[in-house]
Amino acid sequence: MSHQVSLFDAVIDTRSLSLTESVSEHKQAAIQRFLNRAETEHIACVTKYKPGKRKSEYYRLSYRQGRKTKHIHIRGGSTIAELATYRANKLQAMIDRGAELAEVIAAVQTFNSGNI
Repeated sequence: MSHQVSLFDAVIDTRSLSLTESVSEHKQAAIQRFLNRAETEHIACVTKYKPGKRKSEYYRLSYRQGRKTKHIHIRGGSTIAELATYRANKLQAMIDRGAELAEVIAAVQTFNSGNI
């Protein structure tokens, strides 16, 4: 008898067990979403700056509008002030979650009006 001895029964599975197919599909979809947004998305960030020859730093919102980079000062004091740091962190969180540029600018204007 020429029969091969096996410890396990042969199992034939028709489903694909590879995770790479689903991962690559998700990556491609994420890249495409990014490319679709990149053309219309305004880039904004909270930065520190020193006006003139002052030693202290202040926060500002920097964003691009067309080819120009615009800046809006965030009131609340220098970077060592708790209020200014709170406002800068709040704005950065809005930017990180994907808020629209108009919403972020409105928040800065609200901060600067003295209502909050």
